[in-house]
Amino acid sequence: MNRQTTHRGKRLAWVPLLMLSFSISVAAATPAASPKPGGYCPAPDILLVTAEELSASLDLAMGSRAALLHKDQVTASSELTSVGTTLHLAASRGEAARTILLIDAIIQAKTADDYAQMLAWFPLLQTSLLTLPDDATVSAASDWVGDAEDILRGEKEGDPETSLKEARHMLACDGLDIPLQQAIAAQGKLMKQLSKNTKNSGYDSLLNSLRSALAYTLGNSEM
Repeated sequence: MNRQTTHRGKRLAWVPLLMLSFSISVAAATPAASPKPGGYCPAPDILLVTAEELSASLDLAMGSRAALLHKDQVTASSELTSVGTTLHLAASRGEAARTILLIDAIIQAKTADDYAQMLAWFPLLQTSLLTLPDDATVSAASDWVGDAEDILRGEKEGDPETSLKEARHMLACDGLDIPLQQAIAAQGKLMKQLSKNTKNSGYDSLLNSLRSALAYTLGNSEM
């Protein structure tokens, strides 16, 4: 083998190494995709537990409607009140859901323009965040919570509620959270309006939302 052939072989041997080095550099230079809000969904085992509580909610809602149809407003009201309890239990299942409820509670803690009541709950919220997996979604939610806290302390300009709602959406599972929140809202509205004159159609919004939430949990709970 002559010297020219030897040098050519050495140059070719460097080609795969150069390509590997280039691909590593490109990968390192490419930023990781930002997590999308509304896609942080519970594991199948959590969804199954949620499905149980949604099923109980549906059964109670049907019982309330049937009682009202038979002019038994006391039972109708009692059953409908229980629907609210089971819906809130369903909304609390899982680490992310528990943290979302804390965020909701903190937002409601605001009184007028006094943010002191909200700020007092942030240590508990930070502790809840620490129980979640250390991933990009949780990190993004933590950043929004930190942003809200900085605003409340006067270290930043902005609306702390907006930042908290961004954190909430980051940890939410839209496929479940949206119909579940609609069901909670429908139950609360129906409680205020319930009377002997309430028609069967008054339950439609609640029942339709429950159907959607239950369909999501059952459709995504395969182990």
